[in-house]
Amino acid sequence: MVVDLLAFVGGIAYGYMNPGREDRKAMLKKGLKIGVLVGIVLAIISMFIGGFVSFGGALFSSIISVSFLTLIFVGGTIIGDWIEVKFKK
Repeated sequence: MVVDLLAFVGGIAYGYMNPGREDRKAMLKKGLKIGVLVGIVLAIISMFIGGFVSFGGALFSSIISVSFLTLIFVGGTIIGDWIEVKFKK
């Protein structure tokens, strides 16, 4: 919950501080690529540490988690861009 809130607030700050509109499609692609890489790394680590979690389950849950955080961040940039337009005139 705290990480989700931090991603959202970070997205708002990013959208507000960067002038102009952000390329959200590029951010989503980059976030999903990073999500897959982080998912693979976390799945490998959990396979050696946890033992109980299967590689596929850890990989799937890690990719879904990072992808969700990416969507929350991009949603925050939409609000940050809106705030920028309203208050920086």
